[in-house]
This record gives sequence, structure tokens and C-alpha cells, in this order.
Amino acid sequence: MAHLDLNPKPKTDNRMLAIGLAAAAAALLVFAAFSRTWVARPRPEIGFGPLGCTNCAMMVGAEGSDLSNSAFMEKLGELSRWADDKDKPSGTFAPMGYASFGLCLLAALGLLAAAGIALKKARPTVPISPASVALLALMVGLITGCVFIATKPGGPGFVGVSTGFWAFGIGAVAGIASAQMLAKLIRPVDPDLLADSMNPDAY
Repeated sequence: MAHLDLNPKPKTDNRMLAIGLAAAAAALLVFAAFSRTWVARPRPEIGFGPLGCTNCAMMVGAEGSDLSNSAFMEKLGELSRWADDKDKPSGTFAPMGYASFGLCLLAALGLLAAAGIALKKARPTVPISPASVALLALMVGLITGCVFIATKPGGPGFVGVSTGFWAFGIGAVAGIASAQMLAKLIRPVDPDLLADSMNPDAY
């Protein structure tokens, strides 16, 4: 009776590719999380990211140059031109930015943890794999990130997608690919329940 291998090894060793891709994706996601250029314009230089905006205070009559997204939207809502306007900026902009920030960091941590386990060639038994955490965070993050961009303040042409968003998009795609690769490499070993079923000593 042929022995069935429940834990077949991959035909090609893509371990280092998966680790390198995960590290690159994590770096891009961390950069995107702190970037303030998800949407931006060059002249005058204004940019928005998950945590806030750069050179935006003067637009809403606030002091200084930079503001958090929630503070910017609050000041923007106080302007008389928006008081009774059905086109008043969406209140989901700031919350979606904060959600995207957290999910980017969570995905980066999950990818780095999974890459570290794969580098050690370990296959631990854990309640939830860090690769799965990264994958879930990226899938939800793609939604929050797109909503964040879609609800940006200002009309068409005010600001357009820029460096931070492209880093997020590339990091998310690379992260999803590497998370799936790492999940196969670090998943726990399945026990062979039939290993001793044909052992004569057992009868």
C-alpha cells in the first residue's frame, strides 16, 4: 500500500522569494501608512495621507501649516459655503484614513512575522497564522483605502492620487501574493493518522 504524503514539499523552493516579497511589501505599507501624499497637488504643495494633511491649514483658516484629517474636515465643515450644501465633504474621509493607517501597519507586522517564521523554517501551531492576519488586513485595507481616496475633500482636479497611494497599492498586491506563499510554507504539519494502521506490531 503506497504511503500518502500529507505534507508534500513544493517542487521549487520559493522560500526566499516569498520572504523578500513580504519584506518589500511591508516596507511599502509602512511608508504608505505615514505618507501624506496619498492625494496631492504640486502647486501650491498640498497633500493628504491617512493621518493628516500637509500645508492645508491655510485653506480652512486654521493656524500653522499641517492638520490631522479630522481637524481639517471639522474646519472645512465650519466654512459658510458648506453650511447648507448637499456637496459638503464626506464625514467618512478621516475615519477611513485612520482605519487604513492601522490596517497597513497590521498587515506589515503580519508579513514580517510570517517571513521570520519562514526564514527559520519553522511550522508552529498557532491559533491564527500571521500570514492570515496580513491577508485579512490587506483585503479590508484595500476597501478602506479606496474609500479614503474616493471621499477626498475638494472637487475634481483639486488633488489627485500620488506617491503614497501607489506605494499602498503596490504593497497591498505584493503583500497578498507573499502572504499566500508564506501561508503554505509555515502552516502546521498535518499528522498522518494512518501512519501506523498497517503496522503488524499493532495486531
